[in-house]
Amino acid sequence: CIPPLFFMGIQELGEDQGVYGWAMHYYCGTAGKGQAVDFTVDDWYELLEKASRMENLIKDHWAAMGEVDQNHRVKLVVDEWGAWHNQGSEVAPTHLFGQTSTLRDALIAGLTLDIFNRHADKVAMANVAQLVNNLHSLFLAREDKFVATPNFHVFEMYSQHQGAKSLRTVFETPKAGARGGRAAVLPVLSGSASLRDKTLVLTVVNSHASERQEAEIAVKGASIMSGKARVLTASDIHAHNTFDHPHAVEPEDSEAAAQGTAFIYQFPPASVTRLALKLA
Repeated sequence: CIPPLFFMGIQELGEDQGVYGWAMHYYCGTAGKGQAVDFTVDDWYELLEKASRMENLIKDHWAAMGEVDQNHRVKLVVDEWGAWHNQGSEVAPTHLFGQTSTLRDALIAGLTLDIFNRHADKVAMANVAQLVNNLHSLFLAREDKFVATPNFHVFEMYSQHQGAKSLRTVFETPKAGARGGRAAVLPVLSGSASLRDKTLVLTVVNSHASERQEAEIAVKGASIMSGKARVLTASDIHAHNTFDHPHAVEPEDSEAAAQGTAFIYQFPPASVTRLALKLA
């Protein structure tokens, strides 16, 4: 339910050419389901499902804004988002809202960034609100110790979308996360694509906690000459980087056997993948 004041505010913003965006915040939280590094497989799927709700939030807000700003002069700004966990994993007790990010949070980052890229016409700006020792942060620090979280590596991987043109991307995929008699609603594979010059970048999240997913990737109206893959995953869905083990979750590079208008690729379980495809 969006209160009338929301519409009044949008009406005023739409008439003011100096206003650029309307801010929207959304965090997905553990809500009593353990904490950042202590969770079950069911918790894994539940939180990824919560993260995927960003798509409908963007669509619904955009539709409501369009009722009073039909030309959509005002765009969406999602300037707070990410996972908000219960206390217990912060690197120091004095760090308010501090938390340790695991592979699960990396997939949340990938899912969300792909949603933003798919809705590039609607979202003018989006950013996590905190960088260090806070919610969904990219780094952890304590005195002279410093480490990058799995979230940072996803941001680095997705940086190749920056400055490119978002492409329409269609996924036909099964669902994952059925539990307790509840039907699965989370797509196993999801992602986004962009094009800059002759390089097509495709980012894909495999949300399945334990199963590899084989998929055919078809490119319409172009032919692929070669491809490179960068994959972030781990053998344990609870894996995370610490001061003592700063490289537990890091991406690995490899060649991708990609040529022609379509190719087959296997996405590892619980992974974020970036495919950089050179076009003819």
